[in-house]
Amino acid sequence: MPPSDEFTVLVKPYSGGAETADRLRASVRLLDVSTRESSPSRRRLPSTTPAIADRFIDATMGGQPMIGLQISVGATGRGTLAESLTRAQLVSLCFPSSAKPPGVDLESLVVEPGRLVKAQLDRRSVCLEFAFKEPGTFVVGTGTKPVIPELASFYASTGGESTWGPCLTHGFFAEVGPAGTIVEAPMGSGVYIQVCANGVLGYHPELAGTGYEIQPVLATHWIRGENGRFVGPDPPVANTGEGRYFPQTGHNLSGAFLTKFLALGGADVLGFPITEPLAAAPGFTDQYFQHLKLRMDDATGEVTIRPIGREFIAVLVANRQAGAEPPSMPAHRR
Repeated sequence: MPPSDEFTVLVKPYSGGAETADRLRASVRLLDVSTRESSPSRRRLPSTTPAIADRFIDATMGGQPMIGLQISVGATGRGTLAESLTRAQLVSLCFPSSAKPPGVDLESLVVEPGRLVKAQLDRRSVCLEFAFKEPGTFVVGTGTKPVIPELASFYASTGGESTWGPCLTHGFFAEVGPAGTIVEAPMGSGVYIQVCANGVLGYHPELAGTGYEIQPVLATHWIRGENGRFVGPDPPVANTGEGRYFPQTGHNLSGAFLTKFLALGGADVLGFPITEPLAAAPGFTDQYFQHLKLRMDDATGEVTIRPIGREFIAVLVANRQAGAEPPSMPAHRR
């Protein structure tokens, strides 16, 4: 495996499946596009090209980027990699399989703006070959997935894509380990979940036929936690007497946040509030609920659902890479 900074890959002239004996060694740098947050362990996308990841996400309707790479214009070894190529080049890239999001198969992978030729699992690495004509920054990732049959009815009846966003993974099993870290679980063990752009839905096989088999996962508790662990609601506050107070979690809900909460289906969809309104990006205020996150534009009062699915996937991947303890309990009980 190459290090996560800079390494060399073989680039072969490629056209319509026909290869020649000429080979180039291009300088390639791995880039972190798994989340928009800074990561000390991996070099971020250059400040001049942050739109690469944005364009990929937009093009795949909320897809999940995994890794980025930047192919330098200059090349070492035999031949020269010019800025404008006369024919496509084929590049081989391997990265740890631990970086692949759960619930994503190799057939789902794409490379933007390149063209994926082949993807395979080689021991503990995912190895890709893709063609490109212009050196630059490329993003490996996956597009959206259909809603799994077990969740389709609940998804549709609670607002569908307007509430949950497009789904980013296939279905897979997850449980919570002794240290409070959520991890992937063996087939048939724990909760069968699907991660969507805005939240996570879960199917509990052991509750089939009870009417409680489908429940949203407490996703916000993990994305607000530290070191991939579950975190409970913020400390309870006093009832302000405005709007509604939820003794279950000890938080108030009022104004535009309360209006949106009710319009989306209340606690059955969002769960209970786990924070008071919090200052977010300049000009915006957030409030977290057990299942979803809402954001208000302070200037207009408009409240929208914020996507947390990619952050939740990043938590699962980080827990896997950190060697989280085996799971022992379900991922949701409210």
